[in-house]
Amino acid sequence: MDTEEGKRRSARPTLRDVARRANVSVATASKALRGTDRVSAATTRLVQSAARELGYRKSTDRRAQDGSPAAGGSGLVGLITSDYNGRFALPMLTGAESTLGASNHAALLMSSHGRPALEQSHIDQLAARGVDGLIVVGDTSNARLPLKPSTTMGLPVVYTYDPSTDPDDCSVVCDNVGAGAQAIEYLLSLRRRYIAVIAGPEDFQAAHDRVKGAWRTFTLYDFRPVAVLYDSWSEEWGERAARVLVERYPHLDAIYALSDEIARGAVRGLMAIGKHVPQDVAVIGHDNWFVFCSNAHPTLTTFDNNIALIGKTAAKCLLDAIRGHPHHGVITVECPMIVRESTEMTRKTTLESTDRIFRRNTA
Repeated sequence: MDTEEGKRRSARPTLRDVARRANVSVATASKALRGTDRVSAATTRLVQSAARELGYRKSTDRRAQDGSPAAGGSGLVGLITSDYNGRFALPMLTGAESTLGASNHAALLMSSHGRPALEQSHIDQLAARGVDGLIVVGDTSNARLPLKPSTTMGLPVVYTYDPSTDPDDCSVVCDNVGAGAQAIEYLLSLRRRYIAVIAGPEDFQAAHDRVKGAWRTFTLYDFRPVAVLYDSWSEEWGERAARVLVERYPHLDAIYALSDEIARGAVRGLMAIGKHVPQDVAVIGHDNWFVFCSNAHPTLTTFDNNIALIGKTAAKCLLDAIRGHPHHGVITVECPMIVRESTEMTRKTTLESTDRIFRRNTA
């Protein structure tokens, strides 16, 4: 008797069986049985007919009001990332999970390595697992084309770091314009007046936005940068640019570098020609990437991209979309500034600077 009962239970049709009978994806079958408006009436009838034929019974557990998976939902969310080393994806996952976990959802992370075919394959696999939605994680800050509805199979999608070009989509990004504006305001508050900006490639949205923010503050206080230079996101470029700047502008007293790689290179270039940081030239970076900003001497003042908070915000937006209340447009998250030795004049550096000035004036 127990054996027969076990067989009947093991033979109970699943959502995957329904999807296979209706010749649709698991995600589409789930949405059709939930009655969402993302599935056509014809497909809904086809899926419901397959469910009746198989004797499929969906869960009657409805907890959508408190954020838990609604009836037919899997409680799973897919994260698809294009970055290679987890620098963006891992903190994004950490932030997203803190929000998803509170709503009894879990995240599945997959990396596409920037390859569209692999991205599509991952979406298919996630849909087969019945995920309720997708978070797409970028790593360049450049706008990207949105995924086609046929690709996502009707799943709600939130884009992070790299925003979607479709204003109807929901994208969550860091506030690079605000960071650029704050960087220059901070340097001006330190009484730095001969400020240069060393940027990465001009065609990167992050470079464009951070320079835009810097110009906003320069204009507000009726200042101009001594120079704005573009090239690559590299230490070599930072070092080369710093040497050129000091040669052209001997009174240079501050550098806003648009990445920590550039900033560390700039510090190395300044020190190689006898300039002290921050006594002679203050340096600010961006990204708060530990290997560059903390593992440096002096340590780098920088801006944190707040990726974990981007993940939390994206997860909240996705849960809202799953419940039928999608967000639209671009949501920006503030980049906090982390002050370290490359701008902070400690008592020791102040005494050293004063001693050098005294020796120079009495020589």
